[in-house]
Amino acid sequence: MSHWKLCNHSGWPHGAHFSISVNTNNAQRAKYISTELGIRERLFVGILTSKNTINTLGVAVNRTISHHLDNVVFFTGMRSRKIPHGMVVVTHGDERLIWNMFQTIKYILEHYITEYDWFYLAQDDTYTQADRIKAVVEHLSMDRVLYMGSPEEFIGGEMRGRYCYGGFGYLLSRSLLLRLQPFLENCRNDILSSRHDEWLGRCIIDYADTNCVEEFEVRSFAFSSLQICK
Repeated sequence: MSHWKLCNHSGWPHGAHFSISVNTNNAQRAKYISTELGIRERLFVGILTSKNTINTLGVAVNRTISHHLDNVVFFTGMRSRKIPHGMVVVTHGDERLIWNMFQTIKYILEHYITEYDWFYLAQDDTYTQADRIKAVVEHLSMDRVLYMGSPEEFIGGEMRGRYCYGGFGYLLSRSLLLRLQPFLENCRNDILSSRHDEWLGRCIIDYADTNCVEEFEVRSFAFSSLQICK
């Protein structure tokens, strides 16, 4: 049995509003045509960054993956004075990590969920192997409920299940996010955590009944296991 690996290495108030900054001249007509025809694209990539790192780590990530991936959006708490050229940046207006994760998932559900089948989230200090991510999603069913990354035990070991460690990035299926959507406010109000990846993991486990997995068997692909990281 062969394995696919996407190994990444890392070193990331109610009523707040979103701010979107786009410093690019690329035409968007192809995207609109796909939307009009009801065709979803396969992969959306969201990078969690900050006003202090977007012009360094954020720019480096963009240079590394933008020529491999067409749909990369950077999410940050507070706006940097200067938006790097060629990057789409969504600003949440608050630097709190849990709040930013909540707002990022909420924003994806409100603006991108009808356009893509798979959503890959990573921190700006994560080494993202774009080609491998694309290869994995090409062999996954769009209807699969999947939370895939590097599984970790919750701090203290009292919480059931395992969450995907944010430092390696993780893959979320459209079906999973739609299952989570009605409960996102519950997660914001009820789940306390010091880490945004743990918070999201608890939300997904509690309300979507789905654990982080490291690999997934795809029967139509010669029974291979697809791994996002190890």
